Amino acid sequence: MCRRNESSLDRRKLLQALGMLGASVAIVRCGQGTQFQALSSTSSSGSGTTDSSSVAGECVVSATETNGPFPADGSNSAGDGSSTILDDVYAGSPIIRSSIVSNYDGSSTVSGVPLNLTITLQNVNNSCEPISGYYVYIWHCTPKGQYSAYTGSGNGTHTRTETYLRGIQLTDSSGQVNFETVYPGWYNGRAVHIHAEVYKTLSDSSPVKITQFAFPMSVNQVAQAASGYNGTSGLMDNSSDGIFSDGTSTEMLTISGDNTNGYTASISVRVAA
Repeated sequence: MCRRNESSLDRRKLLQALGMLGASVAIVRCGQGTQFQALSSTSSSGSGTTDSSSVAGECVVSATETNGPFPADGSNSAGDGSSTILDDVYAGSPIIRSSIVSNYDGSSTVSGVPLNLTITLQNVNNSCEPISGYYVYIWHCTPKGQYSAYTGSGNGTHTRTETYLRGIQLTDSSGQVNFETVYPGWYNGRAVHIHAEVYKTLSDSSPVKITQFAFPMSVNQVAQAASGYNGTSGLMDNSSDGIFSDGTSTEMLTISGDNTNGYTASISVRVAA
């Protein structure tokens, strides 16, 4: 379902609020599962296009990937032909938020296995020192494998008025942002993943980085078996995924937790700033 198409974003379209609110999503319940401790990948090569060779743990640029067909960043249109963009973002805008499980107005809360995600932005041109004051935008699918804001084949009857599972945070003095969400589901043709874009300012014409985050398959096998998810039959392995098949060393989340208490995940996104 994802295209390897990195569209440049128009000024003032990038990272705008998915303005018109309201719509619903099916509620799912948390399941039971095995607990995991700090699981991550040690693949030897980065995924997608990288600016330098990628070896896990080294100070190298994170892989660049497609933003896919459902970015809501102004680079494409919704399934109904309307432009799906984020409205003007400013301090205090609803899109700038840590919890992304609901629409801006708190409606249509998506239930699933809790996931707390911390992203650290680092500068490879400065020995991977943290970068403060940059914006990180993430989005991902529901436990049933569908995205807010878009209609279209394979994505149900969602509308551009939906804004759940999308959010922006400003990196702090440690270069970090934190999001409270649910463990993503999956859909045919893709492994479990989260999309991310990094912007220096909200008026930039294009992001500093477009990338994706992968999950360890051992954790996926447990999380996707939770109630309300699509299960594990047909679940794609990262090595078979068209985006991650060339490696995930710069894109693999470190994760711990279980289906009952939720998961805690972290990753460093490294850019040449």
